[in-house]
Amino acid sequence: MEWIIVGIAALLILALVCLLIWKAKHRPGSVHGDFRFDSHKTGELSKRGLFDKTKW
Repeated sequence: MEWIIVGIAALLILALVCLLIWKAKHRPGSVHGDFRFDSHKTGELSKRGLFDKTKW
């Protein structure tokens, strides 16, 4: 009977560890994959009609 309680406790701990790892990898608002900041910045500025004066 004790092995059932130990097994359930081990499964709960394993599930908690998996949940924490999953949360660390999948942050809300993060961009997944390869992200090119310069092209994103250029596109956002051009949508707003602004110019990037840092490149002048």
